[in-house]
Amino acid sequence: MKQFAIKSAGSAASVLELLGETEGGFYVRIVHRHEDWEDVKEDFMSRDLFDTCVRTGYIAELSA
Repeated sequence: MKQFAIKSAGSAASVLELLGETEGGFYVRIVHRHEDWEDVKEDFMSRDLFDTCVRTGYIAELSA
């Protein structure tokens, strides 16, 4: 499963994980890690939005 760092203004680390892929986009899990808790959301992200986020640097793939 590929993971991407999400650029954020705060100090909390945020990660986007690819769960699955379809022709139209990706099923993703977004994890916002705070000091003593995590906020986890699963959603669908269109391929266009994903490509835009990578191109603009909003998300960057983490090395394995």
